Amino acid sequence: MRSEESALEAEIRRLDDLGVDELRELCGRILGAVPVNHGAHLLRRRLAYELQARTLGDLSAEIKRRLRRLYQSFNANPQHKPMPRRPLKPGLVLTRTWQGVLHQVQVTDQGFDYRGERFASLSEVARRITGTRWSGPLFFGLKKAGL
Repeated sequence: MRSEESALEAEIRRLDDLGVDELRELCGRILGAVPVNHGAHLLRRRLAYELQARTLGDLSAEIKRRLRRLYQSFNANPQHKPMPRRPLKPGLVLTRTWQGVLHQVQVTDQGFDYRGERFASLSEVARRITGTRWSGPLFFGLKKAGL
């Protein structure tokens, strides 16, 4: 184990020795604010997460956005069942009928082929087809609106 990770583990273990007032003070220093109405257990968890994120790296902006959307969906409907995200495999052909015309897009290792042109994203293809900005995954039915 790297010394950086050993130091992190030791720092997280030390949180167990701190009382709620000390944890709040540490939150103020590390986070810039103290989470309201958090007891010692939640403060320890929040601090441990922040220490790990600073040492090992945080979640990407895309993952944070997805988690926020999932939280909102579950909050609005506890029975919500998210659709799993699966990578698109090269060779897959996506189809969509738009204004009476069938459009086919082939997934490649380098992006997407549509009518002999290569595109980096499905959103670029959707824009070519519709003339307006669209979420490509939404346009081709790979995700539901609002997720």
